[in-house]
Amino acid sequence: MSEYENVVTLTDEDGIEVDFEILDIVPYEGGEYAVLLPVDDESDVVDAVILEVLPSGEDDEEDMLQGVEDPAVLDAVFGLFMERNKDDFNFEQ
Repeated sequence: MSEYENVVTLTDEDGIEVDFEILDIVPYEGGEYAVLLPVDDESDVVDAVILEVLPSGEDDEEDMLQGVEDPAVLDAVFGLFMERNKDDFNFEQ
């Protein structure tokens, strides 16, 4: 995993741990959204995962990540991500 930076391990609803690289934290409408990429996905086309960052409220605890249900928010956040990172990534249209 040495070629990846900013890796977090998340546990899915089945209790399976999956490593993701945090590509960016995108501010949108007063919130923050993490754009993640699965580390172990070896397919040619990899879909990014967008999760809302929820502050823990405690100084000693980590922030929480929560799924986003609203397709309009997902589209808007991904659009902002693409604009912010257009020089770093090759996006397929």
